[in-house]
Amino acid sequence: MNHLEFFGLQEDPFRLTPDRNYYFPTKGHAGLREVIRYGLEGDEGFIIVTGEIGTGKTLMLRLMMDDLPDRFETALILSPHLSRLELLLAIFQDIGLPIPTDNTASLDSLLRILNDHLFALAQQGKKLLIVIDEAQNLPDESLEQLRLLSNFETDTQKLLQIVLFGQPELRDKLAQNNMRQLAQRVSIMETLTPLSKQEMVSYILHRFKKSGIYEMPRSFATTDLLWRFTKGYPRLINKIMSRTLLVAYAEKETRISRKIVREAIASLNTPKQKGRFSTLAFRWATGFLLLLLLFWGVAFSPLRLANTISVDRQAISGWVDQGAAWTTSLAEDGGRALASWHGQGLAWLNDLINESSQPSQSPQTLPLPAPPSPPSPLPQEKKDDPAPAGEPVAESERPEYPSPFMRGPQ
Repeated sequence: MNHLEFFGLQEDPFRLTPDRNYYFPTKGHAGLREVIRYGLEGDEGFIIVTGEIGTGKTLMLRLMMDDLPDRFETALILSPHLSRLELLLAIFQDIGLPIPTDNTASLDSLLRILNDHLFALAQQGKKLLIVIDEAQNLPDESLEQLRLLSNFETDTQKLLQIVLFGQPELRDKLAQNNMRQLAQRVSIMETLTPLSKQEMVSYILHRFKKSGIYEMPRSFATTDLLWRFTKGYPRLINKIMSRTLLVAYAEKETRISRKIVREAIASLNTPKQKGRFSTLAFRWATGFLLLLLLFWGVAFSPLRLANTISVDRQAISGWVDQGAAWTTSLAEDGGRALASWHGQGLAWLNDLINESSQPSQSPQTLPLPAPPSPPSPLPQEKKDDPAPAGEPVAESERPEYPSPFMRGPQ
């Protein structure tokens, strides 16, 4: 009984080969598949897919080839370490075009043959699709040749399309100044990302189910350990899980525990998957900073400073005495100045209080001018009887009231 029969598995669920039957449509993979399909149907010239090692680029390439309609004639290049001429010869060989046998084939002659073939395909309603895997290994001259091939087009459509799969170095190469013409031709550039933690769990269960069992007993600690070492990269997940089944079989355990997973990782000598900041540049920067701090500590240590810097103790003592004398003199001058200011302030306050306590003098009043004398009354006959009510009274008979304009007794 082997380990697969021990667990009731029909086949190894964690083979490292990109088996399309075990394809698990995560959000990233399914989205990328639709983007590629859209780019091919939209007659886009260049489509570029990048991703780290082990994210499933080759599997996506094979799925794309399965999804291609019959109107595409494909040239698949898997060994891209090719010069311009070798690249054209590889395309000719893959699509079955005859190659001159006199070994005098030049780029111009090959391009003329390819151009005639593309126009013949266009008359049949077809076009050529060039697919290159591991495209980050293409020389710059070969990338430039691909750009020139993309010029084969009519007024309404392109005669060929190009899809490149590669590692992130391909994106860096296209960002160079000498590749700006090619970068402008790229219509779609997508990046394949690793699985999330929940997708990793679903991915493992999906593969178990495809192999004959619905679920493999495990603990949450096991999931955390797998995630910590794989960071969601499918190839590492397959590698560790395949060895985990062997370790569990050797120990006759039907449950995947944290201990078994740790032993499987140790037996594979699998390094922990690097995080975002565990790059070569970051390690160099950290090492340089540590060396700088070490040099600073050695060069400017207190003991070294004491040995290298000579100190004139008598001069320092004189400076200290002068500083103390200057401080004492400043304090004495400041005390005298404060005492003077205090006396002046008290005198000013006393004067202010004395002035406020004296009675204020009444302001002098200016005499008002005397009012003009009233006109002399006309002579009238004296009557003994008082005037009836409502009749006017003579001016001479009115009582005299003191005038408000006259001061003193009236």
